[in-house]
Amino acid sequence: MSELRKDPILGDWVILAPGRASRPFDTGNNRSGESSEVCPFCKGNENETPAAVMTISDDDADDWAVRVIPNRYSAVTSFDTAGSDAGTSEQTAGSIPAPGYHEVFVESPTHHQAMRELSESQVSLILQAWRDRLREVSVDPAVAHTMIFRNEGAAAGASLEHVHSQLLATSFVPARIGAELDAGRTHYELTGQLAWTAMLERELFDRRRIITESEHFVLLCPFASRFPGEMCLLPHVSSPGFETTSDEDLKLLTAVLRKAIVKLDRVFQGAAFNLGLHTAPPRDPGRPYYHWHMTITPRLTGIAGFEVGSGAWINIVSPEDAANRYRTSSS
Repeated sequence: MSELRKDPILGDWVILAPGRASRPFDTGNNRSGESSEVCPFCKGNENETPAAVMTISDDDADDWAVRVIPNRYSAVTSFDTAGSDAGTSEQTAGSIPAPGYHEVFVESPTHHQAMRELSESQVSLILQAWRDRLREVSVDPAVAHTMIFRNEGAAAGASLEHVHSQLLATSFVPARIGAELDAGRTHYELTGQLAWTAMLERELFDRRRIITESEHFVLLCPFASRFPGEMCLLPHVSSPGFETTSDEDLKLLTAVLRKAIVKLDRVFQGAAFNLGLHTAPPRDPGRPYYHWHMTITPRLTGIAGFEVGSGAWINIVSPEDAANRYRTSSS
């Protein structure tokens, strides 16, 4: 049973999920690109995983192209199970069950180790799966926050090498997301302009941190990047929730996202990375002032004592330098 605990001083929520310590690790064991007989995500091994909650098929095939399954080593407890434990002694002692959804997107039926290896059409199907599953879980009134993320490479926290991403929906809004929502609402109340729109206007005027842009999307290095080579991908027009993205925009987004992943590989030579899709909580009052976006964070340096102790960051590569490297790389 996963637990939610709240820091008594700072108020941050922490999920305790000891069950995840049992999850299998195979990253780094197979570098041949061939499917492992024991890989639970490869086509033909579907019985090694929980039953799919959703599948998406390729137009040219009858079988699945993307498969969504419950995470066997979930960080949270299903809402039904968590709800049945209401009023237990653990709650009065300062912890409560951690309800939510934790799901895995198996991004290909064949054994690929990197997102850059996938075709543009396959990446488009992955984005469709993200959007459609976000729509489904956001309807649940118990869900306060949703996030899509992927860890590629052992340095980024991946436990299985087969390409996959995850959805984690929780009953609380994480502190960083809450701070973004509050800042967005405050900015709008003071200026009458959305904070993300103002930021984009400044960046598009300055252009030193712009990597590439299309008619609908912008890829840039954030002004206050916390990590070397950090990227942010977001739509030109303000939109709080990724789940409202149209099929046409998903295809346009695919091209920019795949370009970002290829550029990262060429500039930082196959570095591990984390991708996070930040979308507005479904019923939060700050939702209208939010702007969904993706962060792509190469894992080039570790987090050391200052970062752990203070929550502040030291970045050894300026965002202007990183953006210039990305711009001048072929893709």
